[in-house]
Amino acid sequence: MDISLELRNNLGEKLLVNEPLKDHTNFKIGGPAKYFFTAATADELVKAYQVARELKIPVIILGGGTNVLVSDQGFAGLVIKVKNQDYKIDGLKVVSDAGVNLGFLVQKTVAVGLSGFEPLVGVPGSVGGAVYGNAGLPGAVQGFIGDWVKAVTVFRENKVVRVPAAECQFAYRDSLFKYNSDIILSAEFELMAGDKAASQELVKKYISARQNQPYHLPSSGCVFTNVPIVDASEIKQKFPQEEKLEQFIARGQLPASWLIDQAGLKGKTMGGIQISGQHANYLVNVGGARAEDVVMMISYIKQQVRDKFGIQLQEEVRYLGF
Repeated sequence: MDISLELRNNLGEKLLVNEPLKDHTNFKIGGPAKYFFTAATADELVKAYQVARELKIPVIILGGGTNVLVSDQGFAGLVIKVKNQDYKIDGLKVVSDAGVNLGFLVQKTVAVGLSGFEPLVGVPGSVGGAVYGNAGLPGAVQGFIGDWVKAVTVFRENKVVRVPAAECQFAYRDSLFKYNSDIILSAEFELMAGDKAASQELVKKYISARQNQPYHLPSSGCVFTNVPIVDASEIKQKFPQEEKLEQFIARGQLPASWLIDQAGLKGKTMGGIQISGQHANYLVNVGGARAEDVVMMISYIKQQVRDKFGIQLQEEVRYLGF
């Protein structure tokens, strides 16, 4: 069987061959996808996925290209880029396709006097990716996207299924969708009636608070999740002079960026990858970086933090093609 011909016959001229994935990720890193298809609708997304399964070729769903690291060798299968971008606002109810840009949706809800999404304004990527990883702002009241989800529509076992929020298993940087093969098609949210001017001020506040994040350089976003504080007394013994410790304990988390900074790693460079001097939980591509550089840097950071503080960092970045 000629796989290329079969894919072309089913997916048409939008099918690309040997498409550089670095052009589709915020990191600007990654080898080619053997096959690449942009799905402009949920139907196209489902069809492309079904075709790949029928042809028994590996398939990856790619959203906004944040929080992912693509192998230097690329991906020897079909990458489906999600670009369905319809949304509807009806009273407090918001229904959004997975491919809608999250920052765009935040602005649209604020513009019609809805409140709730303001802490998400600086989160890069798409609605689908945000739901998948329960993106949000630690420390903000109801600061995660999962706090506002009513239901998520997915493609599961050849059926379109509506998953109620109670079944989505949202937690810090986590959801059900990380552990199954559901393909997120859209999400339904219920926001609050708000004051447009007040929401706009909140948006400005959250944007300003993120000014220390190096958005001007290619990166995947935050690389590591914050560390849950299980034993506050143990943490106080490890960091007896830290002024912010009570604040961290109240939140129940040690910021990964703070731990990396405490380890003296800001500015460390390997190949084309650097630990940002602005925000230590960002690895930035300072030119010509390879996925291999990122993997080595992640391993080095984990080893340094573990050796110095006895704390194990966990990545939130998703590895593709490894």
